[in-house]
Amino acid sequence: MTLFLQTAHTSRVSLARLALSLLAIAGVIAVAGPLVETRQRAPEGIARAYLRAVEQGDIEAALATIEPAQREAERERVQLQIRNRYEVVTLVLGRPSLVDRVTGHETREAWVTVLADVTSVVGPRWRSTSTAPLVERDGVWYLSRPLFA
Repeated sequence: MTLFLQTAHTSRVSLARLALSLLAIAGVIAVAGPLVETRQRAPEGIARAYLRAVEQGDIEAALATIEPAQREAERERVQLQIRNRYEVVTLVLGRPSLVDRVTGHETREAWVTVLADVTSVVGPRWRSTSTAPLVERDGVWYLSRPLFA
């Protein structure tokens, strides 16, 4: 009978430890999850900053979101978009899967696809989709080329 009581006590202690361990793991995930998600959302901010700068007519701010090596080459394409309005319907960030990275099937670091209602400065309105590769340089994300250009 003593062995039974010892086993029952040990099982309760083990269950309590397991419950506390699971609670601690859940707490770590709850704290770390938003931090990881915020880091993964940084490229979204670049895409939105580009569209905002174009809407405001700020060509230099728009070009600042483009990869530095491509800025001057893309200047004319950005100028053609100045003052257009973009009502974002959907913005999707993409990254290669682990399998694509290991096998080398996907060479882009990431990409952004935007579905937006576009209104040009002369008035016509249409719905369009644009995808642009994203690159990370020294911890900063850039568009490889302008959206909707």
